[in-house]
Amino acid sequence: MTRKALIFLLQLIIALLLVGVLHYGVLYAREWPISVPNIFWAYLLNLVLAAGIYLAMLQFAARQSRYLGFLFMVGSALKFAAYFVILEPVFSRDGSLSRVEFFYFFVPYITCLVAETMALVKLLRDIDLPDNS
Repeated sequence: MTRKALIFLLQLIIALLLVGVLHYGVLYAREWPISVPNIFWAYLLNLVLAAGIYLAMLQFAARQSRYLGFLFMVGSALKFAAYFVILEPVFSRDGSLSRVEFFYFFVPYITCLVAETMALVKLLRDIDLPDNS
């Protein structure tokens, strides 16, 4: 794994831990139902997918940097698909999907999206593209 990938992974883990503690604190303070396993799996799924997408972007940056934006969007679609295929059925076991359950996934999703966007911008800045003038 490259240095860039390790730095991104470390930053992503720290961001998710901080947001996760804050997320848990808000749920606890408002006395909303907390399902630690569901929160854990939602955060872990987002972490794994974001790390995989970033690694793919690093590979693409070396060969096909023009398609990084497309790859980024495909990665976001993949995360949504993972939510609907993996987590939404678990959250809807009781027949309904509450707001709290909805945000179990989308708080870490947004955190990862921001981290990936910042990493993509940095990656694009680092690429030395020839002028098309």
